[in-house]
Amino acid sequence: MPKMASKDEKMLLRIQSADGTKRLEVSDSLTVDGLLGLIGESFDLTAASSWRLFKDRQKTLQIFSQPASIKSLGLKHGDLLYLDMSSGQRMDVDPDKAPLQMARRRGDSSFSSSVSLSALQRDGGRDRDETSNNNSITPRMSESVPNGDVVEDEVDQALWKQDGSVQRPKDERLCKHGSTGKCIYCIPIEPFDEEYLQSRSPPIKHMSFHAYLRKLTSGANKGKFAALSEVSCRIKSGCTSHLPWPEGICTKCQPSAVTLNRQRYRHIDNIMFENADLIERFLDHYRRTGLQRIGFLYGRYEQHKDVPLGIRTVVAAIYEPPQADTENGIELREDPHSEVVDCVASKMGLKRVGWIFTDLVAEDDRVGTVKYLRHKDTYFLTAEECITAAFFQSQHPNPCKLSSPSGQFGSKFVSVIVTGDQSSQIHFEGYQVSNQCMSLVRDNCLVPTYDAPELAYVKTSTSQQYVPDVFYKEKDKYGNEVTSIARPLPVEYLIVDVPAAMPKEPRYTFKPPGKGKQLFPVENRLDQIQDIGALLHYTSQFPRTHFLDAISDFHVLIFMASLETVTLNDDDLDILVAAVMSGDADIAETWAASSQFWTALNNVGANQDSSMPSTSGANSSTRQVNGASGSARAPQNAGEWTCTHCTFVNSGPVDACEMCGLPH
Repeated sequence: MPKMASKDEKMLLRIQSADGTKRLEVSDSLTVDGLLGLIGESFDLTAASSWRLFKDRQKTLQIFSQPASIKSLGLKHGDLLYLDMSSGQRMDVDPDKAPLQMARRRGDSSFSSSVSLSALQRDGGRDRDETSNNNSITPRMSESVPNGDVVEDEVDQALWKQDGSVQRPKDERLCKHGSTGKCIYCIPIEPFDEEYLQSRSPPIKHMSFHAYLRKLTSGANKGKFAALSEVSCRIKSGCTSHLPWPEGICTKCQPSAVTLNRQRYRHIDNIMFENADLIERFLDHYRRTGLQRIGFLYGRYEQHKDVPLGIRTVVAAIYEPPQADTENGIELREDPHSEVVDCVASKMGLKRVGWIFTDLVAEDDRVGTVKYLRHKDTYFLTAEECITAAFFQSQHPNPCKLSSPSGQFGSKFVSVIVTGDQSSQIHFEGYQVSNQCMSLVRDNCLVPTYDAPELAYVKTSTSQQYVPDVFYKEKDKYGNEVTSIARPLPVEYLIVDVPAAMPKEPRYTFKPPGKGKQLFPVENRLDQIQDIGALLHYTSQFPRTHFLDAISDFHVLIFMASLETVTLNDDDLDILVAAVMSGDADIAETWAASSQFWTALNNVGANQDSSMPSTSGANSSTRQVNGASGSARAPQNAGEWTCTHCTFVNSGPVDACEMCGLPH
């Protein structure tokens, strides 16, 4: 008799981390991607950039994300795997494989590390098992030992090598010594000196993060007992003195009460957009549709000379993820191309450094003014925006060698709001939320209020979750400082403002196409379509000798890298990136003439054009779509014309568009 097909066998795997060991019962047919996803859920690990999995205790045999079954790894029942939650190389990136191909496969995989707001519900996220392992560290004073395994950002490494002291010239009236001497009037001062920071014009409101580190490591003990640590609002796991919560709790496992303090330092001291074209292209969607918009900022970090030991975020591009935008709000959706975008950015020396969103309400359409909504009498950030910012900052932690054992402290991720100012003109403001806010959101303790956007609310303890008491200090009507419980909580205790501006001399990582040339459509906009026809129509504006100008666009590179009909390999992407970064037109021209990808792309576009019926006045780069189907609008009746600015179909012989008012 033929043998019956055997069912999938179950096996028990043990996962060891710095916070303890967990057991997972899995099927032997489970894929490696599925196993990594289960481990991430079990340990509440949402950022794939902060943990890795190994087969051996020495952590030399790393397990990478792949669609093969766990049998291919040789895992057996009872095997012990080792989880490393310190910062470092991504756990799902195999350095021996092409990064762009890995990014595409991770986007299609059941295990995805892309940032998504789908997990951030209005109640602050799903309830977590409070007895689960916890990688946050409670505040303590212990001997500080720098973590040598942490790889800090390049700007941090450069700042550590600097002295940091603020040099002062010799005062001719007060100094009585020679040119080589020093006295109390000209001796260098520390970068964290409050009097010096306040004497600057304008005053420096917050010291830089590296100035704060110098303050911790100064003095006679050189910071020997000053260790950076994050606040934990979860019950410590592993306590055997009693039953788990809610049946029992003790002083050993109970988290301490939290008193909120205004953060005196900031991780980023300035936000600089390379040029005004970045903002104008982002605002074009609001001006055409009246709908709000979200985008992710891609750029780099550099030293900010105006603040002692300061760091500046330089924004080079804005990527707009899939979203459902309305006049009053935005819903961010899952992005299947998030990994590809990060891969293209990393090849160009860029990374995701922040997010930007609009909050604009028209005041007078004729002159283009907007309402002044955010000020000291209303709010600067809503509670929901603070929670979202904390969510994003937790996804992008800041590597720091003085933070042990996690090797992470705070975040450089910034939030930029485009809103109206006192003169009813559009301007942008930068913010970060404090490290305490990040901890409250990470541990699922903070939620927004229903009817007061400027107030947050700390949850109360339930049988599923223990929440410690959270306090803040304020002055009562008599001027006395009193301590109040954070139910509700004014969000100004959680935010740190960051100046945002543009340079006097514009910079261009991506060269603009020039006057008279149409821009390539921006991704994920309903009123613009990105397809092969749109790409070929866009590049047809440029002669072959100016092909570099055509591809010097972040949106063009992302579209080509994420194409599924014709696949761009890593070698082609490296050539394109090298041409854009060096500004060498010969490299781009040679690639266009010899690339199999570009030849195949032109062939596909020609086949699509021959198979589609011709319609007068159709433009593939700005075709109007019908709902979410993506089909072109039906042919227009006689006397109708489509506005080239907003694509509205006008009827009758009129000189201006009925929707946007721009000329025919």
